[in-house]
Amino acid sequence: MIRIKNIEVLESMLVHPAHPKLIELLKWFCARYSETVFTGMFEERDYSSVHSVVPVRGMDIRSSVFPDPQAVADDINNHWIYDTDRPWLMCAMFHDVGRGPHFHLQVHHNTVRREEF
Repeated sequence: MIRIKNIEVLESMLVHPAHPKLIELLKWFCARYSETVFTGMFEERDYSSVHSVVPVRGMDIRSSVFPDPQAVADDINNHWIYDTDRPWLMCAMFHDVGRGPHFHLQVHHNTVRREEF
């Protein structure tokens, strides 16, 4: 099941296009995990953020629906490389930046699935 947290998140998803690599990662996530709740995409704040560039390169997803959220983040990072020039950077983070624990997914122009690398 795919859900959207609220009307503000829906609007943030419709106002600006998502980066094609983000779309690819989100399709993979939704196919792999039966429960997906989108909680944030475009945000007008610091324009160095992946949430604030166009096309948008970041998406937040609810983590509380998973028994082991860190295992989900690890699974994503085991299958995706954020930037082939900087493989130590991650596509998925399970963190709390003051709005509650959640997954932060992000992509770069060089993001690839590990099978493709």
